Amino acid sequence: MVLPMLLVCMVVTVVITVHVICALDEHKRKRFSGASLPLPPGPVALPIVGNAFSFIGPFGHNPHRILTSLAKTYGSIVSFRPGMAGNFVVVSSPEAAREALIKNDAALAARFVPDNTRALGHCSESMFFLPTYSHLWKQHRITLGTSLSTGRGLDTTRPIRDRHACRLSEHLRFCSGMPIKIGEAVQGTVLDVMSNILFSKDGTHLRVKGGQLFKDLLVEVLEDWTKPNVSDAFPFFASLDLLGSRRRISRGLAKLYKFFDEEFVERRLGSSENHHDLLDFILSQHAKSKLTRSEITKFFTDIFLAASNTSRITVEWAMALLLKHPEKMKKLRAELAASLGTKEFVQESDLDKLPYIHAVVKETLRLQPSAPLLPRMVSTDGMSLGGFSVPIGTNILINLWAIGRDPTVWPQAGEFLPERFLGSRSLDFRGSEDFTYRPFGAGRRMCPGLDFAAQLIPLLLASMLHKIDWSLPDGIVPEDVDLRDRYSMVLELAKPLIAVPVSTVCRAPPWLM
Repeated sequence: MVLPMLLVCMVVTVVITVHVICALDEHKRKRFSGASLPLPPGPVALPIVGNAFSFIGPFGHNPHRILTSLAKTYGSIVSFRPGMAGNFVVVSSPEAAREALIKNDAALAARFVPDNTRALGHCSESMFFLPTYSHLWKQHRITLGTSLSTGRGLDTTRPIRDRHACRLSEHLRFCSGMPIKIGEAVQGTVLDVMSNILFSKDGTHLRVKGGQLFKDLLVEVLEDWTKPNVSDAFPFFASLDLLGSRRRISRGLAKLYKFFDEEFVERRLGSSENHHDLLDFILSQHAKSKLTRSEITKFFTDIFLAASNTSRITVEWAMALLLKHPEKMKKLRAELAASLGTKEFVQESDLDKLPYIHAVVKETLRLQPSAPLLPRMVSTDGMSLGGFSVPIGTNILINLWAIGRDPTVWPQAGEFLPERFLGSRSLDFRGSEDFTYRPFGAGRRMCPGLDFAAQLIPLLLASMLHKIDWSLPDGIVPEDVDLRDRYSMVLELAKPLIAVPVSTVCRAPPWLM
């Protein structure tokens, strides 16, 4: 008797919930339909589930492709609702992107906060999720400028990038004839670069409490952090943590926080020697009560999780595209040979003589931007986009993937043609004035590591190709190189790229002797 009664109660509850949500949706539509501007068009959303059937999780499997398809049907400004997480508007044209990121920059000061980032309250002090009017957000941007986004900071850290790019090249030559995972090799190098900039240590072999490698812990946290979570589409499930993501992320973040805090304490209690790294600057800010220890550990976590992943992804994509198009690889290696001659290793000062490698990186970012969907959130009322009303609280997605492949903007849009960037001053990393090319975003939330990435990525790619030829393993031909992608907040290869370095120089790298 009890079980049937429970079932009846559940059914009644669901029915009432559906009616209430439908009424609220109708009220909201009536409220805004009476305004001077209409809401953006989009597919019909069902009660409760919204457009979730078109997606897996809040954004879906390969959402950049799904949203590009929606734009072909409804136009360059499309609205949809993934579950009960609120309304989303996706922007898929240069004109609409310019209006969103420049004209409405101040109105888009906030960002959607995924449930995974709420683990240990990380989002409350994270530069990625704080609104741009936050004092802490501004403080973090200032801190980053000391090493990653100003000319003086980049000049100071140049020897670090040169040293580890050289090590990467030495390692690949030592592995001549052996298949390697490109992403792993690059990620180790990027991790060492970042850890030396931050606290003057190589990060590859560092271990956290319990003996786990620091780099492995970063990978674990990133994998869970970037997985789709049902709680984002249906917030009432958040407290249940159905997939266990927040619990796993909390354990990983706790280890990272402790690791960074120990570095902080060790430096503060150690000698007064100036290391000229970011941690020295952080200590000075802490001494002036501008940053707390909690804010510092979250800041370091953000930097490592972001920089070690996005740079690795771009280099791996570039290598995949070059292996897929051996004529481009040949052209690039010829440029390196002609410009560097007998010089054994590439240095950052050589990059000005290598226009084709910059063109390759730019074309890679056009086709496969590491962050294909730039997220923003409307934080003020009365905003409009393209003649449509966009209410406060609406989540905005700038579809860089769609803009970069727009055939009305890019001739042969789906082809890998680095030559299109040669001699073009308007198409640089900061984007074109008409917004056809904005791989690092724009406005206040433009990627703070833009200038750093613009130096590091081509340097690593050049170091991997100078005096090193590449082949594919197991008789794979260039036509079979798998360029399928996988979205998980960032856009990476669906399968890790494996290739074989071939070098005439084969000796143990100096740090192993």
